[in-house]
Amino acid sequence: MKKLRYVIALLVGLMPLLIACSNDDEPTPQMRMETFDYAFNEGQLVGESTAYMGEHPRDLMASLLVEELPAGNARISITLNNTLAGETYMVHAHDMADPDSTPNGTPYLEAPNANVFVGMPTATGTSVMYEQETSLSYDEVLNSYDGFLVVHDPTQELSTTDLTTYLVLGVFAR
Repeated sequence: MKKLRYVIALLVGLMPLLIACSNDDEPTPQMRMETFDYAFNEGQLVGESTAYMGEHPRDLMASLLVEELPAGNARISITLNNTLAGETYMVHAHDMADPDSTPNGTPYLEAPNANVFVGMPTATGTSVMYEQETSLSYDEVLNSYDGFLVVHDPTQELSTTDLTTYLVLGVFAR
């Protein structure tokens, strides 16, 4: 009986150490990420008639980063380089659509898809960054979502139908 008490006391004494031990040796799952670079809208996506027309410097470039998050969804970040300080850049995703089915013949739904990506970052210098979590998974963003990335010219009136006001127009996350 004395030995049993000794064993129980020893186990109770070791319990905090056993509980404190965790599976720290198990590797953390590697979250995936992929970057997509976009050139200035020279009409390369939809045709020359949709090339940007305006006064914004044509050296603006966009980089879109899609990151897998532990919760199963994704974070989407955009970095714009060669921006105009103090200007607010409307950036967003438009769902692709048949131009014959949209009111103005656009190849996308004219309302941005806020569930995927919509932001209005203001440039504090020659670059600006914006990020947003989406409920879509990393794989859905990269493989299933059919949309366009649009960056509007902050020096012109906002239009979702005049592609010549878009600084960047590209297939989203491709």
